[in-house]
Amino acid sequence: MTRAIGYMDATLFRHVVREVSQYSSKIFLHHFGDSLIHPQLGELIEFARKHGMQTYLSGNPNLLTNNRIHELVDYGLYELVLSLDGVSAATSEAIRGRAASNVEEAERKVRSFLEYRKARNMKTPYLILQFVRQKMNQHETASWLAKWKTVKGIDVVKVKTFVSWDGHDDRINDLRIDSVPEPNVVCDKPWTSVTVLWDGRVVPCCFDYDGLYVLGNLSKQSIRELWSSEAACRLRQAHRDQTLDDIKLCARCTDKEGYSVGKWYYPLNRFLSQRMPLGDEDVIALG
Repeated sequence: MTRAIGYMDATLFRHVVREVSQYSSKIFLHHFGDSLIHPQLGELIEFARKHGMQTYLSGNPNLLTNNRIHELVDYGLYELVLSLDGVSAATSEAIRGRAASNVEEAERKVRSFLEYRKARNMKTPYLILQFVRQKMNQHETASWLAKWKTVKGIDVVKVKTFVSWDGHDDRINDLRIDSVPEPNVVCDKPWTSVTVLWDGRVVPCCFDYDGLYVLGNLSKQSIRELWSSEAACRLRQAHRDQTLDDIKLCARCTDKEGYSVGKWYYPLNRFLSQRMPLGDEDVIALG
């Protein structure tokens, strides 16, 4: 990633929530960073909840301090996804860096979260514990599942399919266990969601980690303006017509989620066909 890093300003976040709450009841509070380190996370979750929005967050369990755990539970986070991508310290560090090498600490913090949620007699945040399967950790898949599927309080334990983001970095592509042919689907993300970067810029989907296709900026424009902008309409047209060679963000993506285009009644496929999502290889619902 080459774009600048930073924290989303609380004023900008509140502005986004006020507007987005007119169109959606869900908001995901993560992208390519880790929102568990945002200094105002608790109050931002509470603000979104008070505006009628369910809040979802994905993060690194090593970042769960006691205060952060209390905020997630007490301020009303709806769902928490924690990624533990290894059983051994060596595997975890190889995938997520030195900060994730202390697997025992991460496991202790997962249990601390479960204990506090139980003590508060709360069902939320629902906890999803996931393992992103790839070349460096596939040998630990079975032992990881065996370890966590018996832990009481976790709502879902799952092995998640590896995705390669926008497909442009062969170092990432090479982590796939099996080659994945490009699906014959039209990706539905340009019609269903947007991703807001920390500085207010808006991109079409979460795979755009470097701001390759900017639709606009919510510090200067409204969601309605961006949704109907020339850039957004051009992107949808390119997806519909399968002419993506000039859209750098999408040209090499093999992780599209959407609907088959092999029908004469497209785009009514969105209502008459089954959506083809990225699959979870093993899902164990424990709650």
